[in-house]
Amino acid sequence: MFDSMITKITVKSDKKLISSIVTFVRDVAINEGLNMEDARKLELVADEACLNVIDHAFEGQDGAYFDITLERRPAQFVIAIEDKGLPFDWKTVDSGKGQGIGLMLMKAFSDEIKFVNLGKDGKRLELIKNISYEEHPSIKEETRTSPAGEITEKPVTVRFMEGEEGVALAKCFYHTYGYTYRDYIYYPEKMKEFLEKGLQKSVIAVTEDGEITGHTGIARQKPDSTVAELIQCVVHPSYRKKGLFTKMMAKSLDYAKGCKLYGLYSEAVTVHPFAQKVNRTYGGQETGFLFASISERAMEEDPYRQSSIIYYFKINEEPERTVYIPLQHTTIIKNIYEHIKLRRKFEKPTKKATFDLPDHAMVDIKVIPDRKIAFMNISRYGPDLKDLVRVHLKELCLNKIECIYIDLPLTHPLTCTFCTTLEYLGFFFAGVIPELHDGDILRLQYLNNVTVDPEQTIIISPFGRELFKYIQKCQGEGGLVNLLKGAI
Repeated sequence: MFDSMITKITVKSDKKLISSIVTFVRDVAINEGLNMEDARKLELVADEACLNVIDHAFEGQDGAYFDITLERRPAQFVIAIEDKGLPFDWKTVDSGKGQGIGLMLMKAFSDEIKFVNLGKDGKRLELIKNISYEEHPSIKEETRTSPAGEITEKPVTVRFMEGEEGVALAKCFYHTYGYTYRDYIYYPEKMKEFLEKGLQKSVIAVTEDGEITGHTGIARQKPDSTVAELIQCVVHPSYRKKGLFTKMMAKSLDYAKGCKLYGLYSEAVTVHPFAQKVNRTYGGQETGFLFASISERAMEEDPYRQSSIIYYFKINEEPERTVYIPLQHTTIIKNIYEHIKLRRKFEKPTKKATFDLPDHAMVDIKVIPDRKIAFMNISRYGPDLKDLVRVHLKELCLNKIECIYIDLPLTHPLTCTFCTTLEYLGFFFAGVIPELHDGDILRLQYLNNVTVDPEQTIIISPFGRELFKYIQKCQGEGGLVNLLKGAI
């Protein structure tokens, strides 16, 4: 496991202790590499979180205790707070009187927020801060190369990237995108950490003098993940038309095959065809569309959100799995599976399955405030799932989160029932991502006052256009249901 716990303390539910606790959190954060400004922000975050537990989970009662865990993850510092106090008061939040997660979203200085229902073990709130490594001074000294720069004839070698080459990689991205590329690319120490922790494998094209001229990355959620994401694909403007991308992709796919990955997935924007052509050339097949998923383009003046296509590359033979497809999406999901040639057995849920529900559902939530997106993952079905999701959805919408995604396990028979339940809340079909959470997931999406501009949507393949039209139809139906039912 790549998580590294620094310390765990058990704290009495007493406001007098908060000052000492948050000072401790700040000092540990600084020791782990955060700058003073970010550490002070976390100090405020910890203060707010502790107050929330004392006031709402324990209602100010004496003799109660909760746990604070500080963790160091690759390029991140995490404050995790667990308590066994009162379950989250959904009715209070729904009435607009509660503070709950919304207060965290509005006041906390976190880069990500994750709420985990632990069932009988209480609940866990993770407040995540990205470590702001300093940009290497030599990156700023570079003069950006024009995309129309002259093609150079320097010999180039394609190999795996080493951790110390982060500065050279940052320069390559700078020459291509300036500072508009949204990622940890411009922070060499972050890249080094991801490489060393086994969360990323990078293939580079490099000259004899160490200049990186191209890059493709394979990123895993965990070091032992069976699928990974293809990311950060680039070729320096002065080294294009030399076949570098083909060589880098070949090496990346060989690596994925050699380390027994079932497959790779990637995203391509719908505003131009190049990225789509690249994915399809190397075996990627469309499995879904995420409407308005990207908050900004490389062209800074474009204010619109972009949509993206989900592609899946089958690499190795995956296990045969039984999946349960919601009736309303049977045809399109079977077409997706046939399209990507996965071994799947389609079953209908038995009536008995509806009686095996635990008392409460469990939904994990990850919020990325600066991108205005959130991800929900259903880790356990329960009879209160609709109410649980409905209140989370309202909270996220009130805090101007624009795109909300929810993942349902296709290996669970109750997905057939609860998919319809969630669609009555205004969610609509997005697609299928194979093996993402130790099995295939059905992703639904919800747009909060965001529209998709058809004029900016280009799709090059017949199946892609068929899938896009289907999702458009689902969006219209979902919006109508939401309007008629007043679900939120």
